Amino acid sequence: MITPRQKEAAVELAKILDIPHGYILQALVMIEKKSAYWIRKIPKESGGERQIQKALRPLNIIQARIADLLYPYTISEKPENNINHSFVAGRSHRTAILPHLQANAFFSFDIKDAFPSTRRKQVFFTLRMIKFPEIGFSEEVADLMAELICYTPSGKPEDGFLPLGYTSSPCVFNLILRRTDDVLAGFAQKRGYQVSRYVDNFAISTTEERIPEIERKDAIRIVESLGRYNIPEEKTAYWEARKGKVHFEFLKLVIEETKEGERVINVADERLGKILWAILGALEEKDYSKDTFASIRGKISYLKSIYRRQGLPLPEEISEPFAKLKAMREGQLQNRLV
Repeated sequence: MITPRQKEAAVELAKILDIPHGYILQALVMIEKKSAYWIRKIPKESGGERQIQKALRPLNIIQARIADLLYPYTISEKPENNINHSFVAGRSHRTAILPHLQANAFFSFDIKDAFPSTRRKQVFFTLRMIKFPEIGFSEEVADLMAELICYTPSGKPEDGFLPLGYTSSPCVFNLILRRTDDVLAGFAQKRGYQVSRYVDNFAISTTEERIPEIERKDAIRIVESLGRYNIPEEKTAYWEARKGKVHFEFLKLVIEETKEGERVINVADERLGKILWAILGALEEKDYSKDTFASIRGKISYLKSIYRRQGLPLPEEISEPFAKLKAMREGQLQNRLV
């Protein structure tokens, strides 16, 4: 049931977002009835399943407006502290690895279950802390916003969390990690390190021979303590250049050194193998459906963007089977028109 407090907050938030307050009231009713979103599960690359929640209208419209509203607050006032490369204009997974191109020691780690472990209470307090426009959101408005951008399966506020799939989740996650980014950037700058983040993946590197273990632990401690997240050992990786051999992996990309001593960024063999496997699987099963082809085409576009940056063509081991799949897909569409 919508409370009088929520009704008042809905009027205020509607003015801020420039939408009819009826949208917000309708969304609250749908959330209570669990009809404001659809849920599906997708396989994780590491095994198991990941649950995705996608908001329906009008909740998705509200979330998009909230994301637009919050976006400026995800950017640090100090340019040197903007280590985040995810969901930021002009940045991507490619720009996230570039600062580490000349590294001799490379440390990466990522947060376990980053979005689901971001609790509604954490979202609420983060919203209360930002200065919009000068004095910040009221407690009532911040609580209402948290209700609209968090997923609460039990209906109890204390069980709410930031879901995968909501339009607003990436922006809210960046907002929550802004203070962590600032502190981690300062940590790196004092030591002459390079640091970057892409969603919940962090990378720290140095042109020196090594990053001491105690400093690697300190970096993890910063993220865990400020964000209240968990970074288990299996979510960490550390490499050092050995006798001219360079191989640093981050975001399924890899920094390597050619025989001529030039540093290049390639796609990790693991990712190439998975994409090739997906193409061959579709050909074997004669699955030329729109969803399957769109999924594979998206992966191919990603690969092309990496190789194009270095003036290289797509590897034949990928381009040839994809061309065959594309031809089979087009042939199927032509047969439907006959």
